[in-house]
Amino acid sequence: MTVHNADIAALFNRMADLLEIEAANPFRIRAYRRAASTIDDLPENVAQMMAEGRSLSDLPGIGEDLAGKIVEFVETGHLKSLDEVEARTPSALAALTAIPGLGPKRVHVLHQSLGITTLEQLAKAAREHRVRELPRFSADIETKILDEIAKHRTAEKRFKISTAEDFARGLVDYLRSAPGITQTSVAGSFRRRKEAVGDLDVLATCADGPAAIEHFVAYDEVETVLSKGPTRSTVLLKAGIQVDLRVVAEESYGAALHYFTGSKAHNIAVRKRIQDKGWKLNEYGIFDGEKRIGGRTEEEVFRAADLPYIEPELREDRGEIEAALAGKLPRLVWLQDIKGDLHTHTRASDGKSELAEMAAAAQALGYEYLAVSDHSRHATVAHGLDPKRLAAQLDEIDKLNDEYDGFRLLKSCEVDILADASSTCRIIS
Repeated sequence: MTVHNADIAALFNRMADLLEIEAANPFRIRAYRRAASTIDDLPENVAQMMAEGRSLSDLPGIGEDLAGKIVEFVETGHLKSLDEVEARTPSALAALTAIPGLGPKRVHVLHQSLGITTLEQLAKAAREHRVRELPRFSADIETKILDEIAKHRTAEKRFKISTAEDFARGLVDYLRSAPGITQTSVAGSFRRRKEAVGDLDVLATCADGPAAIEHFVAYDEVETVLSKGPTRSTVLLKAGIQVDLRVVAEESYGAALHYFTGSKAHNIAVRKRIQDKGWKLNEYGIFDGEKRIGGRTEEEVFRAADLPYIEPELREDRGEIEAALAGKLPRLVWLQDIKGDLHTHTRASDGKSELAEMAAAAQALGYEYLAVSDHSRHATVAHGLDPKRLAAQLDEIDKLNDEYDGFRLLKSCEVDILADASSTCRIIS
């Protein structure tokens, strides 16, 4: 079984949800939440880390116990401790907490009082006005629940770009392993690096389209094959992500990649420039009448439009065409360009690492500075710093800075402005 970070994070979040519905130890619940957040934010695959023999317990918030649970899930596909919790509390209850306004305590009341375990049962109870009679509920809350259920059912499921990338990486590696497939790319909003994506649009070149499609639908993470033809197929992965694969000819690859990367408005603007020359642009190439005159690469598409190459991240029709014509296309920011971070939290409030650990990690990234900005005391849920603890942190920063050469910790604090316009922190000299 292929295990992604999102699978492990979802597992730990479901465990935390069910434990919270049971009113279990809050420290235990918090440990699962923190572990889920750590795994979800990791830039590398946890299962691959295991395969390389690296210790998972070294990760922030992942001790020996949780590391063992990750190993158990990766190796067996199950987690015994979760099975035990689900035997007491139906796992479907965790899904109810996705409805805004329904926290674990209210879900517990719904389950205990009305025996509700599914969205359908909840909607029926709300329509019958049985929910408003319960403790912690009201007629207004009941109405809001019905509205939120309706939104939940029609909302498009979207995935964070980091989550989508974990799934896309494995899928692309699998496709590239097939004989005959020479080029493969994920296009769409994923390639434009949008914060969240709804599905994955994949392009591949292969002389034998049907063979490539058969290889694609045989991927072990495919849950359902929604459609299948000689050069195109749509599947739903077990994680709920829809993937569309299109097999195109080598001479059409660049045109298809441009077409399916989008955005729609950008594509229209580029196509119009090519049409103004009397040519035609579509996903199959650039044509002068019936004669193909380009489309093997994206560079050929942009040259036909008398434009320099425009990076996918800029293709939104928000001035990039005009900037390209003026020779003023902005240069993308790359990881190596980042010299520091001006907003970070340590374990002193709601972060995951100690101050010295974060400074070491920043230096390993090549940073020149790192601003520490833990919560002030008003954020009690985040264990915000009172003046005494903040002063101690500032002293620790001074001591650490004395040890560094070419790197500096900066002092800051995340301060709340209260309703009376006062702040939750005063300057400490």
